[in-house]
Amino acid sequence: MSALFYCVATGIFWGVATLVARYLSVGLWMMAILISAGQFLAMVPLLPSQSFAAAGTKTVGIGIAAGLINGLGLLAYYQLVAGANEGLWELSRVAPIAMMLVPIVITIGARFMFDEPFTANKIAGIALACVAIWLLE
Repeated sequence: MSALFYCVATGIFWGVATLVARYLSVGLWMMAILISAGQFLAMVPLLPSQSFAAAGTKTVGIGIAAGLINGLGLLAYYQLVAGANEGLWELSRVAPIAMMLVPIVITIGARFMFDEPFTANKIAGIALACVAIWLLE
């Protein structure tokens, strides 16, 4: 399968998950726990096929650190969803702003961490993401 397929699948699944989470109409902590439990259940079938010992302590540690960082992002993101349930803001405005920051952070971070090229197209993409954030604000 192509990268585009996975891009589309990710966007659809994360978008639907956001709508389903808003539909729950529960508080932040319950929402985060339920979403995390669902994520864990999605991974359970993969556990037997992986060798954590072969991966090594450093790799497992970095993976767990990435998971913790992702968990903090999850809490912040679902605070946006919970805030929409409380009438503090519109989900259709705040969730896309959060999602627009992801490609900006990845593009800039990949340049410095992995020496990926910083092309004119990437700069234009970041500029368009900034315009999208401005329009949604």
